[in-house]
Amino acid sequence: MRLPVVPPVAALLLACCGPPTPGSAVAATVPTGFTDRSVVTVGAGPALDLPTSMAFLPDGRLLVVEQKSAKIRLFVQGALAAADPVATLPGVQTGGGEQGLLGIAVDPGWPARPYLYVHCDDSSGPWIRISRYTAAGDLAFANDGHLAVDPATRYDLLDRLHDSASNHNGGTVRFGPDGMLYVSLGDDMDHCAAQDSSVLVGKVLRLDVSRLPAGAGGPAPFALLIPPGNPWGAAPDSDARLVWAQGFRNPFRMSLDPANGALFVGDVGEGAWEEIDRAAAGGRDFGWPAREGPAPFSITCPNPLVTGDGPIYTYNRSPGSTAIIGGSVVRRPAGVPTGLPAAYEGDYFFSEYYSGFLRRLTGGGDSWSLAAPVAGQPSATDWGQGFTFVSDWAVGPDGGLWYCRQTTNGSSNTGDVREVIATGDTSVPPPAPGPALAFGPPRPTPAVGRVTLHYTLGTTARVDLAVYDVSGRRVRLLEPAHQQAADRYDVTWDGADDDGRAVRPGLYLARLEAGGTLLEQRVVLLR
Repeated sequence: MRLPVVPPVAALLLACCGPPTPGSAVAATVPTGFTDRSVVTVGAGPALDLPTSMAFLPDGRLLVVEQKSAKIRLFVQGALAAADPVATLPGVQTGGGEQGLLGIAVDPGWPARPYLYVHCDDSSGPWIRISRYTAAGDLAFANDGHLAVDPATRYDLLDRLHDSASNHNGGTVRFGPDGMLYVSLGDDMDHCAAQDSSVLVGKVLRLDVSRLPAGAGGPAPFALLIPPGNPWGAAPDSDARLVWAQGFRNPFRMSLDPANGALFVGDVGEGAWEEIDRAAAGGRDFGWPAREGPAPFSITCPNPLVTGDGPIYTYNRSPGSTAIIGGSVVRRPAGVPTGLPAAYEGDYFFSEYYSGFLRRLTGGGDSWSLAAPVAGQPSATDWGQGFTFVSDWAVGPDGGLWYCRQTTNGSSNTGDVREVIATGDTSVPPPAPGPALAFGPPRPTPAVGRVTLHYTLGTTARVDLAVYDVSGRRVRLLEPAHQQAADRYDVTWDGADDDGRAVRPGLYLARLEAGGTLLEQRVVLLR
């Protein structure tokens, strides 16, 4: 069953409803004490045409990409930049319902590294490519803030990624707090490939872009892209070394929690379930196509399948609710007095493309649920309603929940960027004490081939996690010493040593050092 995530909605609505009536967007329904408002103006320039994704520069300027025109648009202090567009990218395939220019990210080293990264379908394909472009202009925002991108600066990180379908492309590029670039790729209508490490579909990749040469060129050598810490970094197949998580059908929109790097993925379902997946660390397999949502999915594949890790939230597909849009974790930027109330800190929002509901999850680790309804909420499950045709979410520099709406009424050039923000007191009280440091038993016990280790941090701490043999020799470094925020973490050991060789069956010790405290767990590994 093929249901597009980003369809040519103008054509669909014209076919069923006649010509649309031009008009401004109608505000969505949100709880008491909140407002939904437009945050950009285009002046005399053309309005946004099917915007798919957005990214903020560190100084607050906003970049928006359009799916079918392949344009990059720039907003400076909420107004369309005088030099518009920043670029119109050639070589982008825009024929299929989900094809086009789908995602954009800004290098975390901006403006010293003036790079923009895009996720798009290549017109010379059919295939997907992930490319970098070099921006010029007022990079440091010292004057009018204008930018320009010469398409000739294109450097391909990855090209000719397997793609023979017009949908299930994925579409997100995002930087995590670790400085790595995360890329979502759909299963390309080849269901079995989502758990086949020899092809990069149905996966989320984690790439190191810091070592790439300046200027045009590519595709990049895999040796430059593979970062330390990837879960399959020692695999003999070079494709597998790029993978962070797998077992997805179409992870169109994903995001990373800026506090701890946890990955949240909205994975579009096949026939019965939509789901949100969360990975606090690499190596997770979310089960597609062995499972859809909470239920088994019947399919025969040449490669072995596992049911994998369960989603943190699912909802049943029904007419009008068939394309989940992964959203954002609420983390107010430091020093910002506006945004959402303190009670929302750490909560996760996501929406439904067709039916337009907005839902709020609260929790931690692998335990999440719908937040309790608040005053004025339109239904017991929906925190907000009226968010149809939304293609991307982000927490803005003002702390509000920003989003791209592809079209207002089904016609071209009616896209918008809007935000949900609180209208009352949003002051943040001092944080409450978190749970004590805990290092849970490994799962499963005993383990065959791979084992997952679980730990909880009550406060931010410097963490080091490694596996040792019974003689005290370090076998595998899983988490090099670095700062981690208070949260629950899952880390998978694949049964290999630091050189990528499979270890012998037997007893091992997992040692967690956090904030000067050392904890251990026994790991029994079978083969």
